[in-house]
Amino acid sequence: MNRPERTVSNRINKADYLLRRVARLHMLRWADLPKGHTPPLAVVRATDHPAYPSHRHEFWEIVIVTSGSGLMAFGPKTLPIRAGDVFVIARDQKHAYQETSSLDVVNIAFDPAYIGSLHPLLDDWMSHDALFEVGPRWKPGETPGECLHLGSSEFARAMDLVQRMEAELGNLSAEARVAVCAYFLLLITLLRRHCLPWTPPGGAAPDIRIGRALEFINAHFAEPITIDDIAARSHVSRRHFFRLFEKAVGVRPMEYLKKVRLNKAASMLLTTNANVTEAAFACGFGDSNYFSALYHKEFGISPSQFKRDGQVG
Repeated sequence: MNRPERTVSNRINKADYLLRRVARLHMLRWADLPKGHTPPLAVVRATDHPAYPSHRHEFWEIVIVTSGSGLMAFGPKTLPIRAGDVFVIARDQKHAYQETSSLDVVNIAFDPAYIGSLHPLLDDWMSHDALFEVGPRWKPGETPGECLHLGSSEFARAMDLVQRMEAELGNLSAEARVAVCAYFLLLITLLRRHCLPWTPPGGAAPDIRIGRALEFINAHFAEPITIDDIAARSHVSRRHFFRLFEKAVGVRPMEYLKKVRLNKAASMLLTTNANVTEAAFACGFGDSNYFSALYHKEFGISPSQFKRDGQVG
C-alpha cells in the first residue's frame, strides 16, 4: 500500500473509530477529538462525513459545509445542509447527521467561556447565545430549518481564515496561540456581519430608523417594553413608525417582539437547563400558560415537548 492509500485508510479508520465511540458514549468530549486538538480552540476537518447517531458535545462548535449535502437532525427538527452553509452546535445540544452524500465539513470547536473572557463584547455574545443565531434559525419569514448560507466571496473569506487558524494551530508558540484566537474572532465577526443587518425582499437596506428599533427590541426583549418605547428609538411619530416598520419587516412591531421572545425562549430551552416557566419569564412572558399557547401556535409543538425531544438531559 503506497503512502496516499495509507493516508486515506488511516482517515477512514479514525472516522470509524470516532463513530463507534460516539455511538457508545453519546457525548463527544475534547479528549475524543483527534490527537493534537485541544481547548480552547480546535479545527477538525471531516471528509466524506458518514451518518452519525444522535449525540452531543461538551464544547460549542461552528460547522462550515465545504461540499456535498446531508441532513442535520436537531431533536424534532431536520435541517437540510449543503456547501456554503454554516451553523452552530451549542454545548449539550442533541443532534445527528443523516443521509450524508459526499459531505465535507470543517468543525471549529471552541470554549465560549474562554472566548468570552477576551473582551466584554465577546462575553456578551457568548452569554446571550448570540452565535446561536447563526443557525439553525427559526425566525419570522424563514423556512424552519434554514441556516446561514455564505455566498462565494464570503465563503472564500471564511475558508481563508480557517486555513490561517489551521496553520497557527500547528505551532506551539505563544504568538501562534494569540494568532489563532485572532483569526477565530475575525471569523465570528464575519459571520455576524453576514447575518446583520436584515434586508427585506428586493435587497433594499432597511431604514436606519427601523434598524434602531430592531436593535432595541433584540436588546430589551426580556423587559416589559411597550410600542411607545420602541417607536421612540426611531425618532418619528408613532403612526409613521407603524407604517415604516411593517413595510420594512413585514409584521407589526409587537408581533415582531413576540416572535423574538419566542425564538429566544426556544434557544434557551434547547441550549440550557431552564424549564418552561423559567424560559417564559426570562424572555419577557409574564404567564407561562399564555407562553405555552403562543409557542404551540408558532412552532406546532408545546415548549415542554420541544425541551424533551430537542435536548438530552
